[in-house]
Amino acid sequence: MNDLPQSKPRKERASLQVPVMMRRTAQLSQFLSTAFAAKIAWRWFLTPYPFKIPDRERPLEQRFGAPTMYTHPNGLKYPVHTLGSGPKKVLLVHGWGGRFTQFSALFAHLEATQPHFLEEYTLIGFNALAHRGAEGKHATMPGFAQCMAQIQSQHGHFHAIIAHSLGCNAALYAQVDLGFTADHQVLIAPPGLISGMVGLFCKAVGFNNKVHDRITANLKKVHGADFDSFSAPGLAAKNSIPALVFHDLNDNDTPIAMGRSVGQALINGTYIETQGLGHRRILRDPGVLTQIADFVFPTQA
Repeated sequence: MNDLPQSKPRKERASLQVPVMMRRTAQLSQFLSTAFAAKIAWRWFLTPYPFKIPDRERPLEQRFGAPTMYTHPNGLKYPVHTLGSGPKKVLLVHGWGGRFTQFSALFAHLEATQPHFLEEYTLIGFNALAHRGAEGKHATMPGFAQCMAQIQSQHGHFHAIIAHSLGCNAALYAQVDLGFTADHQVLIAPPGLISGMVGLFCKAVGFNNKVHDRITANLKKVHGADFDSFSAPGLAAKNSIPALVFHDLNDNDTPIAMGRSVGQALINGTYIETQGLGHRRILRDPGVLTQIADFVFPTQA
């Protein structure tokens, strides 16, 4: 395990800032009926929160221009954006409630340090179902991975995948179970066991153990009793593609133990811990960006 020295930590709020009304609804529904509360919880668990795109990301979205709309296997459409003319393709995979433009700081870093990198590389970013510009109200990790497989069927082999949060789990799943191929992968703030994410969700919203167990039962019904085998740590142990994994000690969305579980399971990778960057600022940290650039976009001596 490697460490990147960081400045004094700043506390970052978790992405899921639960509205008071949601917590009250959770409390009231489970008081009235566990079954009723479980239906609400399951729907919320599959519904990404529609975060607004920050102004700092808009220039990158404009730079990519109008997307190509792909049709997901479930019939819904989602946008795929492409920029560059190089033969080496790099796929940007956002996390839950995110968007591909969250990698805007990386793009700015590459343009500043490698002015001609778009002649060597082609960047491809997509927004998964129920995210910015896509159809649908619900999303799942396998659904993210299916988007990746579709994109590869159109663009061929990838030089690298750069993924954040749930996108890391989807990237690993796509490679292990759907045949997605790449030469390198960068996983930033990966989640741990899916069952652990259920626990974090229920704690954040205020659902009790009975509702938690109903969500787990639904996961088993949909994905099988061994649904945790689709989690990032288990998939990392089956993945031999060279990897660079970052996780921050102060991540309030995916706790550090989750990142460590992925880092320890890696067959062929380097795990790096940062401090003070949280779940999202890690995507904009100069030290992290430099290491990603050296790993994925090395300059010739």
